Amino acid sequence: MPTVTVNDAKLHYEVDGAGPPLLLVMGLGGNAQVWAPIRRQLASRYQLIIYDMQGTGRSEPSPLPTTRDSLVNEVEAVLSDLDLRSVLCLGYSFGGSVALNYAARHPERIQALSLVSAVYKMTPRARAFVDVQSELAQTVSRTLYLKQAFLWTTSEAFFDRNPEFFERMIGFLERSPHGAEMGWGFWKQFLNAFDPDYRDILRGLSMPTQIVHGEADMVSSIEQVRQAASVNPAIQLDVVPGGGHILPWDASEATTEALLPFFAKYAKGVTPTSTL
Repeated sequence: MPTVTVNDAKLHYEVDGAGPPLLLVMGLGGNAQVWAPIRRQLASRYQLIIYDMQGTGRSEPSPLPTTRDSLVNEVEAVLSDLDLRSVLCLGYSFGGSVALNYAARHPERIQALSLVSAVYKMTPRARAFVDVQSELAQTVSRTLYLKQAFLWTTSEAFFDRNPEFFERMIGFLERSPHGAEMGWGFWKQFLNAFDPDYRDILRGLSMPTQIVHGEADMVSSIEQVRQAASVNPAIQLDVVPGGGHILPWDASEATTEALLPFFAKYAKGVTPTSTL
């Protein structure tokens, strides 16, 4: 798999599928595996650019502090390595924050932007959630951490539909690559890279933008998301009924049903990479 050196460390990325390029930006502490339930559907129409943030998955931890700038630099390094001037972009959870910061600085590089389960304002509850998750990641076993995180971030409806899937999901995540040198506690480094409020960026976005959010998301409430989307009347808001925070897993079909028509509108003229 290709790598690119950025922030004094090697960053792992991969290219999958065919069609207009679609950059996928993962969530906090995760890696490329988060896209597994929707990857095939997306790759059947788009050339996916998937990367692991530094210190997660198969990417090396950087010796430099993790900041908004360093995360934007990661995106720029991957796109430049592939000689991509313009892409479609999908940011999930914290990846939505990274995608928003990148889009604000390089609007000419993002043809259309979709934000799935993102957090647009660090409310006291959202900050408490992130702080508690960071503490737990450093104090309990990886298995126990994954179990409680999965309960927080999936909906009750998901468990009703998949009563046997909990243990299978945990086993899958345990086998997933994760910054082995630093372990799960390493994700605390990302906390300072959160902006306290993304509504100003949303207000100023010039590219077509979609927000996809679960109605039952316990990390970022649908009420907060509706308020964020309202700052820019051009933003398309698609609410997934009963959906939790991990929409690619919790409601994979509904998520792709929202994403594919949106990207199809704006994919024309976006040229895939031939650098492999």
